[in-house]
Amino acid sequence: MFMIKNLTKPRISMQNPRQMWFVLVAVCLVNFMFNFYIGMMNICLPNITEYFGASVMTATWISNIYLVTLTISVIFLGRIGGLWSRKKFFILGTLIWIAMSFANYFVTSADMLILFRAIQGVAAGFMAAVYYAILDKTFPKEKLGLAMGCLLVALSSGYAIGPFVGGYIAAFIGWQSIFLATIPFGLLSIAVYLITAQNPTADKDYELIEKMEKKNRIQKKNGIIKTLKNLDVRGAILQALFLFLLTFVLILAQKFGFSPLDTIILAVTFILGGVFIWVEAKHEEPLFRFTIFRSITFSAYITGLLLNYIVLYMMFFTMPFYLQKVVGVPVNISGSLISITMFTAMFLSIIAGALADKIGVKPLALGASLCCIIATVMISAFNTSTGLFFVIGALIAMGFGYGLYQSPNNKMLLSVTPANFKTQVSSMMTLTKNLGSVLGNCFAGLIITTSIAQNTLNSKLVLQGAQATNFMTGMERVFIFGAILSIMLLVSTLDLQKYFPQRAITKDTKQQARS
Repeated sequence: MFMIKNLTKPRISMQNPRQMWFVLVAVCLVNFMFNFYIGMMNICLPNITEYFGASVMTATWISNIYLVTLTISVIFLGRIGGLWSRKKFFILGTLIWIAMSFANYFVTSADMLILFRAIQGVAAGFMAAVYYAILDKTFPKEKLGLAMGCLLVALSSGYAIGPFVGGYIAAFIGWQSIFLATIPFGLLSIAVYLITAQNPTADKDYELIEKMEKKNRIQKKNGIIKTLKNLDVRGAILQALFLFLLTFVLILAQKFGFSPLDTIILAVTFILGGVFIWVEAKHEEPLFRFTIFRSITFSAYITGLLLNYIVLYMMFFTMPFYLQKVVGVPVNISGSLISITMFTAMFLSIIAGALADKIGVKPLALGASLCCIIATVMISAFNTSTGLFFVIGALIAMGFGYGLYQSPNNKMLLSVTPANFKTQVSSMMTLTKNLGSVLGNCFAGLIITTSIAQNTLNSKLVLQGAQATNFMTGMERVFIFGAILSIMLLVSTLDLQKYFPQRAITKDTKQQARS
């Protein structure tokens, strides 16, 4: 026992000037692991579809279930993490995630893979719910933009290297081995975080704890929270039902189109969403305080974050099938090409984060929106014989659209958020990104299946003739829709607060947007 305590005793103290950078390294390693994993899964999805003989609908579930359960759990887990210990929460989630990644290596059916990835998504929610709040409370404001830039480099490099490495693993070892390739990064993150002291204000949401103590909502013994009262369980259940049913109906519609039953489920879904908002407005300590949406700037930029991820993930879902099933390139070459987008974003990330600290967010967000419009229009023009340089140009434009937007967007959202909203906004940002990813996959699958049969993509053969033409018709529709969303993204970057009255977020605080 003594040896374990000695091994886990922090070696990097709070007085060490490098402490915040060690915390950043631990967070970045996990975020790299997340997106390295997602990137490998995306490029291997055609291989997995072939291996299990899966339909487009099943392929969408395999791709989406991890993000769905992460999205469902992240806000509720964020509340618990702020009350208990964000550091312990982060490490516990990493351990569960690693265990499920190991289990995924041994799956024998598509259903088993979907189940294990669902559990792994909840584990990812442990980390994703708290890391923005950890960084926000660890770094001073003048260095927060740089920290966010480094975080996006980790995210982008994971996305970039994932398809590249995953393609070669699938081609020469087997797609199952991608699950083992992620484990070392999680173990290294735990090791770094264990030896690093945690700023107490970054570890717990003390304002919420004190408030709940005064109202006897929590009980503590020796500084440890023993019981939680009045935790917003109803809100958590309603939010989970809303997000799951929304995903379910969008995937179900891929098989038969929007039937009357689908329409009823969709109506029930939005009713649940409305009830969730009503319950949150009435609860003393809600999962999320919707009064933050009184800030026009926050509302615009959180919407922009959602749109940016939808467009990106529509590309991630469709491009592997286009390259492997229509063009006929090997999985490793397909992975190398798709990596171009995120390599571009990776190199832009720190530059964009540093520029946001100097010239402001809005010029960068505007430029990113224009790049998304250019990229989606270019991809909508692809055909069965599109030249390599045109494809690469479109992928680079998409990388600019993502890389220029994310760091400035994160900085803007955190800068307009009052201190007592930070934990919830941290979870909300993660939820928004993952919801955008889920919707991007769902929309792409749904739109493509308007022009191809469900079993078109589960053959090992390259599509020919009418099948290839039909796929390209579906892909064109996907990116015309993407171009419309990119125009909406552009609108969200404008000075909308000039046209709408700005209301106080809290009784004594009126947050104004900062450019």
